[in-house]
Amino acid sequence: MRSEDFFEILVRQHASMLTAYLRSLAFDETLVDDAFQETLITAWRRIDEFDRERPFGPWMRGIARNTLLALARKKRRYKTHLVALLEERVAAQMNHIDARSGDTFAERMETLRDCIASLNEEHRDAVDLVYVRGMDSRTAATAAGLTDETFRKRLYRARLALADCLRTKGAFIDEVSA
Repeated sequence: MRSEDFFEILVRQHASMLTAYLRSLAFDETLVDDAFQETLITAWRRIDEFDRERPFGPWMRGIARNTLLALARKKRRYKTHLVALLEERVAAQMNHIDARSGDTFAERMETLRDCIASLNEEHRDAVDLVYVRGMDSRTAATAAGLTDETFRKRLYRARLALADCLRTKGAFIDEVSA
């Protein structure tokens, strides 16, 4: 199979995972978009270096992590140490997800969808505004008709409920292995 065809198939299969990974680290849609595009360009240029015997997702996330760190340093929007700490935690979670059964990222994320559906309406709405629609908390608070502090508390409680649900289903790990 030609490298171009191989790359296209892999990108189609992993685009959602890559976007979710970048959003979990960056919180800024412009930075996420920039990092996504730069990651694809870098991966395309280096596709011949990819070991086809190994999983593509972790390889792509490694490129994305380095790309995001480079963009963050360039734009000076995020502290490098904060990004590194977040990346370590998210990488552990993504590796845990990779190890779960399922043929696609979407199938492996079904547990997350189930847990979101089990949230009460206020918590589901908070998660939707921030993680689906990509709003910052201040904009989401305004959209929900709440004060910023009230919305942040609601989102915090939603995250706790999600973590408990995911932990119960074996899809969330509490400790990052050293």
